[in-house]
Amino acid sequence: MKLKTSFLLLWLLIILVLALSGCGPSPSSGPYVWIDVPEDGLSFPELQPITVQGHAAGSAGVSRVELSVDGDPWTTIDDPALENDLAVFQAEWLPEEPGTYLISAAAYGTDGEPGPQDQTRITVGMGTPTPVPTATPTTTLTPEISITPTLTDTPTPTQPPPVSVRFWAEPESIQAGNCSELRWQVENARKVFFGGKEQSKNGTYQVCLCSAETYTLTVIDLYGAESKHRVNINVTGTCADTDPPPAPVQAVPADGLSIGCKADQNLAWEPVSDPSGISQYQVQAQRHSGDAVWKEVSGSVFTGIADKQFNLPVECGWTYRWRVRAVDGADNVGPWTGWWDFVIVLE
Repeated sequence: MKLKTSFLLLWLLIILVLALSGCGPSPSSGPYVWIDVPEDGLSFPELQPITVQGHAAGSAGVSRVELSVDGDPWTTIDDPALENDLAVFQAEWLPEEPGTYLISAAAYGTDGEPGPQDQTRITVGMGTPTPVPTATPTTTLTPEISITPTLTDTPTPTQPPPVSVRFWAEPESIQAGNCSELRWQVENARKVFFGGKEQSKNGTYQVCLCSAETYTLTVIDLYGAESKHRVNINVTGTCADTDPPPAPVQAVPADGLSIGCKADQNLAWEPVSDPSGISQYQVQAQRHSGDAVWKEVSGSVFTGIADKQFNLPVECGWTYRWRVRAVDGADNVGPWTGWWDFVIVLE
């Protein structure tokens, strides 16, 4: 881990020197990758999800990071996020059975070429032996051939204190639309993660909810073992819906289409969704006989349409245009689509 940290600092120093000089050759021919968590040689006594985190850097940028277990591809992180000119990545892997596994990471530059891999070997589900103090008797022979037993205490290894985690919400139950504050206090841990980011060991986070949610705090203890702690926030009631639904997308007939003489024309559009549901669609239709003076078709605006289509009565020799909008279950009226034209020819 010290070697990876030293190399990371060296890479940042190279980037800083190049940034100050404004020129110079590329610091490397390809991207480099570092696995920060878990450290090489860590042992997890039980089967559990394993969080893999690390950094990558390259003179031409990093397009993706590929992770594998024992040589088998596991997952790919495309366009990893940047922090201080370094790409960061995180993924969670669940072993299927106890054993020793080799986790590998490879970074790819924007040219598609990979750099050297970084690897870490871990043991999962094999248990961790606990050192037991022992007493060793020492036998001393005297000239009188007498035996005097002497007990020598073996020093007891100093064990790190156990991890302590408190994770709760104040309050744990709220009315829809109100807010609660998540709090955590962690002691004797190496790292704490919440919301996909590393956090301080004592922190807070406010959430405002319309429905019940479960939140997870991930803690890595001093041995590198990971544990997850969850808090449920109960929500009663529902939030008032004041947002209108989106405009539908028109489909049939195509804009500008000429159609043979007929008595009616089917108008169709793609349905939309809304948290309160869609109560109806509304269609407005206008026409002119060639003078470009648009007049409402009799009955327009047509309302109360439950389906995603409407059969419009038409006459031959007229030019028509139409548009549609949606109304949700909370009576919020969405925006109109644009106008679409079509012509019903005489023959």
